[in-house]
Amino acid sequence: MKIYDCHMRRFLTTITAMALVATACTSSPDATDTSDTTAAPVSTTIAPTTTDAPAATDAPTGQPAADQLAWLVSVINGDSDLTVDEVEKRFAPAFLAQVPAAVFIQSTPQIFPPASRPYVLSEFDGADPTGLSGSAVLTGADGVKLNLQIQVESAAPNLIIGLLATPGEGGGLDLEAETLAEIDVALGEAAASSALGVYEVTDGDCVAVAELRAENPIPLGSVFKLWILAELGQQVADGTASWDELLAVQGNFRSSPDGQIFMLEDGDELTLQEYAEAMISISDNTATDHLLARVGRENVEAALVRIGVSEAEMNLPMLSTGNLFQLKFAASEPNAADYRALDTDGRRALLEEMDAFGLPWSTPSEVDTVNADGLSFNQPRDLDIEWFATVEDLCRTHVHLAELAKTPGLEPIAEILEINPGSGLGFERDRFPTIRFKGGSEPGVLAGAWWFERNDGRQFVVAGGASNPDAALSETEAIGAIASAVNLVS
Repeated sequence: MKIYDCHMRRFLTTITAMALVATACTSSPDATDTSDTTAAPVSTTIAPTTTDAPAATDAPTGQPAADQLAWLVSVINGDSDLTVDEVEKRFAPAFLAQVPAAVFIQSTPQIFPPASRPYVLSEFDGADPTGLSGSAVLTGADGVKLNLQIQVESAAPNLIIGLLATPGEGGGLDLEAETLAEIDVALGEAAASSALGVYEVTDGDCVAVAELRAENPIPLGSVFKLWILAELGQQVADGTASWDELLAVQGNFRSSPDGQIFMLEDGDELTLQEYAEAMISISDNTATDHLLARVGRENVEAALVRIGVSEAEMNLPMLSTGNLFQLKFAASEPNAADYRALDTDGRRALLEEMDAFGLPWSTPSEVDTVNADGLSFNQPRDLDIEWFATVEDLCRTHVHLAELAKTPGLEPIAEILEINPGSGLGFERDRFPTIRFKGGSEPGVLAGAWWFERNDGRQFVVAGGASNPDAALSETEAIGAIASAVNLVS
């Protein structure tokens, strides 16, 4: 959803703003103080390149920030497992308080997919005369690029206090599959199960251009947040909510320790529009759960019927992200088995009880990285406890949002959906000047839904998902295969 689009940047992929960040808390979700981001010290060896890989740029040795970047490259290119002790020797306590060592270790393959190895520093900018900060472009053998920013402490051993990774310009995934058959092959290589739908929007209807297993409901991850946005828009239209309405941060609605809202103080206020922007553009889970509580779980459930979601009953009762985290990823009870044993009314009562008390952690350092089943965060589990829709349901959702956005006063819906059109993907923006997007993932799950308006005014929706209950899938390969379907309407 990322529920994992941004959990402490734990499960980030190229479809969302990608970052591993530890910073001083900011006063609003828009504020990003890059001067406080952190990075870590290590060996200066850059992994060797292959003939197909981009040429490396030599970073100056002896400069603390450059040495730490070099260590990072050696780690993500290495075959040996990174240990907690190694991470703690590289990162400052302030960084580790927000991104614990175990979480850093588990998130590294998600942010820097092994399939793109070897990575090299194709560009390096060490303009800081102190050598304590710098930026670089990290390029994978497949051409995927990431911008890295790093800052280290001034005193030896120059522990990393800030580290930020974001998709690089011009480094989008090549959307190579040109035919439906090629897309199907690519999806089969990426995941055990998948579905895809490409639709032209004609007179408010989703007219199929191409489909693969479109009748199968798919797990959505954070794509379900589109339904919360739709209900918020409806309530704004009805006059029971407003974009500039202030909503205070509440501890019991803190979800995964990610994004920006989690780190705010109880009582800090943001507008509903600011919550919605964070929920969609960076998939902030704490923002999501505040909005779900504000607009009402049962109202969002009713919105599914209004939208025409054929699999609405599979989403009853509507889980918050915090609900899902606790049931599937926390070692404490109630767990997935407890939830699965209940009927709908029993599940609803349990969720209400969970909402009243909040998650069993309040800071990132308190998160247990192994759940009750003994599985680590980066392993798939309990994929039946999720949010579900068919790809045509996702098309109907985008159409519904587009209709709402045409209503005077609801223009922010389109603006929110266009903030992040799918970072790291090589769409032709001249051909598709308007792109609206929401993606989602958790271990073993990836989904994405795009609204494209072509430069001739025709409108299309591309939606798809991939899942594997037994092993983490290659999110890069899966999202590349799904996004390639835009070639069918280019």
